Amino acid sequence: MEKHRVLIVDDEADFRNLLVEALDGMGYVVEGAESAEVAVEMVKEKHFAILFTDLNMPGGLSGLELLKEIQGIDPKTFCILMTGYATTEAAILALKRGAYDFIQKPFKLAELEASLMRALGHYRSLRENEAYQSRLEEMVMERTQEILGLKEDIEKLFDGFVQASVLAIEARDPTTSGHSSRVAELTVGLAEAVNRTPNGPYGSLHFTDQQIKEVRYASLLHDFGKVGVREQVLVKARKLQPERLERILQRLYQRDMEIALAAMEKAWDEGQRVDGARFRALVAERRRESQRLVELIQRCNEPQVLPQEIVEAMDDLEVLEFDHWEGRRQRILESDDIAALRIAKGSLSEAERHEVNSHVTHTYRFLSQIPWTGALAGLPEIAYAHHERLNGKGYPRGLKADQIPVQSRLMAIADVYDALVASDRPYKVAVTVPRSLEILEDEVKSGLLDPEALRLFVEARIFELTIPRFRS
Repeated sequence: MEKHRVLIVDDEADFRNLLVEALDGMGYVVEGAESAEVAVEMVKEKHFAILFTDLNMPGGLSGLELLKEIQGIDPKTFCILMTGYATTEAAILALKRGAYDFIQKPFKLAELEASLMRALGHYRSLRENEAYQSRLEEMVMERTQEILGLKEDIEKLFDGFVQASVLAIEARDPTTSGHSSRVAELTVGLAEAVNRTPNGPYGSLHFTDQQIKEVRYASLLHDFGKVGVREQVLVKARKLQPERLERILQRLYQRDMEIALAAMEKAWDEGQRVDGARFRALVAERRRESQRLVELIQRCNEPQVLPQEIVEAMDDLEVLEFDHWEGRRQRILESDDIAALRIAKGSLSEAERHEVNSHVTHTYRFLSQIPWTGALAGLPEIAYAHHERLNGKGYPRGLKADQIPVQSRLMAIADVYDALVASDRPYKVAVTVPRSLEILEDEVKSGLLDPEALRLFVEARIFELTIPRFRS
């Protein structure tokens, strides 16, 4: 496997050399730079896959300024900032300016290597994808010259492109691997059931072979827009990101120590006997009291509807404070933490949910760029409307029944069903098939889903098509 270069930028020579030697000993190709200016010159001369830089380097460019310079010289370099004065604002600013990660000093070497491995993994994926895309374009050009007039081969090639796009979707969101293929199979099965039904609302409707293919492609690509949604939002399993929860628990630990120390100081002032045993007893007492808060936070963090007593108990969390290192009192749970824990259902905030929902628009924009042939011209619109609902309460456009393509209504049944029975979602447990069908029936009664489409889905037992795969 190719070894990618790593650059350590820090004005503290001992610290810089220590990191260089440590990573070199682990087998990485690593170099050091004593300033941002030196780093800029080194990046001009050769490519570094990963660059670690201190945030504050007196006398020259700062880490953020270096980040901007590197993006102009070699935008493929992944920059990771290191600082001993980390704040939430600094981290957000760094990430907004293109930093891949943010590490707070002091850190363990294992933390540094973990960040490096994540960055290299992402870096390699991007480079492999670029190489793949580049090669794919070359293959398409070569193949086009060979298969002019050979319609069957062209269709095979296009089908391969669709499958490659599905792989790209699943690489972006591994937690839903197989979802697109299952939705395609269910939707095509439902469309074929419509063709076999001579009566009812769809009795006069018949999908041609090309329209069936259009439905299959639209279903396979219906979630492609997820490539435009942040990964941490797509796979978010709980309300708080792990690092935020860790920060809160660490602050509770600090609060326990502060209270225990204050009690010892008071006892000392009052002339009472103080020793290690008493201090340990005070700390243990605080731990027992804090455990209730820890359990409350962990319960609130789960993506489930919270009982009213838990919601009311959360008021206790808003007033918790600890001594900040700057000497001021600060809330243990910040306003964003409280807002996240108060999410009524699921793990996503309103803004995050809106971001996930935007994948539909991203999908439409992507599919609209492809010059679909006449028989497949409706494909972008079919995928665009798969989250619309008959009563106008869907998204992104709030279409109503007569505005939603029939193919999209069929796909909506398949999409909701597969999401319910899937066992690979980190934010929910799988629902049984009978219960899933009941939920679909409830959504029909609420005016969300097409009643005729669900009737055919159940009576033709379309839902059984993917049972072996999602169970395995």
